[in-house]
Amino acid sequence: MNKIKVRKIYLSLCCLSFFIAIEAGQNAAPSSHFVFDDNFDGDILINEVRVPKAGVAMYTYYETLGWRGGASGYAGIQVHPRGNNFIFSIWDHKDHKAPIKAVHRGPGTLTEKFGGEGTGLKSWNFELGWDPDVWYTLVSRSWAFGDHTFYGFWARSGKTKLWTHLVTMDVASKDAFFKGGTDAFIEDWLETGSNIRTTNLRGGWKRKLNGNWYPFKQGRYSVNYWDLEPGKRSFNYKTNWDGGVAKDPTGLFYFMTAGGKRTEPSVKNPSRHVIMRTETKPAFEPIHLTKAEARLDKENLTVAWGIDDKALPMFEFKLSVFEGSQGDGSKVSQSYSEVKPHGRSAMIALGKSLLNKSLTVEVLCFDILGNSAKRLVEVQR
Repeated sequence: MNKIKVRKIYLSLCCLSFFIAIEAGQNAAPSSHFVFDDNFDGDILINEVRVPKAGVAMYTYYETLGWRGGASGYAGIQVHPRGNNFIFSIWDHKDHKAPIKAVHRGPGTLTEKFGGEGTGLKSWNFELGWDPDVWYTLVSRSWAFGDHTFYGFWARSGKTKLWTHLVTMDVASKDAFFKGGTDAFIEDWLETGSNIRTTNLRGGWKRKLNGNWYPFKQGRYSVNYWDLEPGKRSFNYKTNWDGGVAKDPTGLFYFMTAGGKRTEPSVKNPSRHVIMRTETKPAFEPIHLTKAEARLDKENLTVAWGIDDKALPMFEFKLSVFEGSQGDGSKVSQSYSEVKPHGRSAMIALGKSLLNKSLTVEVLCFDILGNSAKRLVEVQR
């Protein structure tokens, strides 16, 4: 092979490599956002998400709850090479007095630091998993803990009806509640725009700091226009996106889709969409206690209880000890309470005056949305 021919082949290969490199940088499905109308601070966020089977695509984040503030973060579901997972992340902030840490990890939940577009702590759970064509309810609640703010994250499967507490994070910042509007997005993080991905959203709620509930009634759909320009990450799929309101046998819902073969959006970028709501508060089944027991060992009273995992999860408990039999109206002699969503037992050191008396314990539990349930149980010795 002569030198001229070798040089031509070399130049052709270089040009091909350059072309591939350029193309590889423009093949992401367009990132899209749906920002809801809850433009106020709150302490509870709820949203429901579903990924239709035709909209499942590897390397996709179907983010469902996103908020701003002194502890900005987001939560949702992903299609990841390791499996379908739930993710909950909070970013570091200059006002934080200490690193973010996990104070509770549910079964299968992993936590680790993240970097890139900011730093922070993320949790993910591949063990729980999720299925296409199933609605999942995601809930996050924030609450004051001294001069810190705790964040809990729960998920409910529309298939099994079971609630799962995935993680609680501790943020070293005071009163860092959720700031609106709540954001949902769809993201292709590895430039696989040839695959269509779709997210469905419905049933969003936010609880105001005064305790009143607000249902998401409308929102703004938009696509990251700066990614659609020549040379940018989504240029080759610059018209492959759509969003709005749709309906099926489950009712009305918002949708976003990106990538695949679509060539002409049905709406403008940006556009606003409305689903009218008449509900005044979330209608999930309230907390239900399945059992309770109390046993005295010397001076220590141990109380344990169980809850129905198909009803709303527990948030806080209060134990009241009184003399006498169940329901006789005796005055409370000793009490103990704690905000501890994963707690199912507590130990109380009884006062000496109660050690030789007949005692009853009232177990009062509040769920993550503020409902309550109680049981009375006689103390066993």
